[in-house]
Amino acid sequence: MKNKILIFDDIIDLEYQERIKNILLGDKIFEGYYFPWYFTQDVTKQKDRDSQKRSAFFHGYVRSSDTIGIIDSVFHHLIVPLLENACNRIGKQSVNVIQGRSFLQLPINYKGEREDSPHIDTSDDHFVMLYYVCDSDGDTIIYNEQEKSDSYTVQKRITPKQGRVVLFDGSYYHTAEQPLNNIRCVINYDLE
Repeated sequence: MKNKILIFDDIIDLEYQERIKNILLGDKIFEGYYFPWYFTQDVTKQKDRDSQKRSAFFHGYVRSSDTIGIIDSVFHHLIVPLLENACNRIGKQSVNVIQGRSFLQLPINYKGEREDSPHIDTSDDHFVMLYYVCDSDGDTIIYNEQEKSDSYTVQKRITPKQGRVVLFDGSYYHTAEQPLNNIRCVINYDLE
């Protein structure tokens, strides 16, 4: 996956897409549980930069540890077939999960810069699997830069579309735009 950005539409069948969407955004139960979202005051907050104060909801499936990812959510098992399908598309039969989470951003009446701060998810050598749960505005922006910079140049913009997966080299700085018209819901896994 070094230096690659791959986009696959309808990577999983419509029935599975709808199942994921109905569990994450609806009232469907998975293994006896409703999907829990947790509020964060700033989805952009990182240790090395100031907060942009952009609230959102998140859910952690797998949390990063020193050596392996630790499963934190029964809902990870809902996502495993998606991960396997995406990895098969690029010829990877086996991967390690570093971390996995979902983000749910509500449309905002935001008058400033819509783009969140560029970031990488982890300093580990990895690739990112980003899955769009539903159609939305709030593009994902992947930059050319693989090191922190004072200015970034856009390599690719991807509009959220239900069933779309983006796989890319995790060393690329990237970000999301805040949605203005629709909820933006993604599943984000960092893999090696």
